[in-house]
Amino acid sequence: MPDKNESTQPKSSTSDRGFFASFLASLAQGLFNMLAAFAIGTGGAAIACWYYGLPMFLSLLGGILVLGLAVALTTDTWFD
Repeated sequence: MPDKNESTQPKSSTSDRGFFASFLASLAQGLFNMLAAFAIGTGGAAIACWYYGLPMFLSLLGGILVLGLAVALTTDTWFD
């Protein structure tokens, strides 16, 4: 019978992972975030292109612009 004063802490899923698995999970999360930023920027620029009657391929520039802004804001310093 276990002692009632003894605390049992549930193991977290990140501590069970190895280095490579946690690295891949972090990489996948970062890739998903950047893909979401690109999709939002492209979608917003596509709406603006449709409204103003501009060619739709210009909406990719909006996605690239938002992606560049997201990368610039997520880095720690300017010299990474």
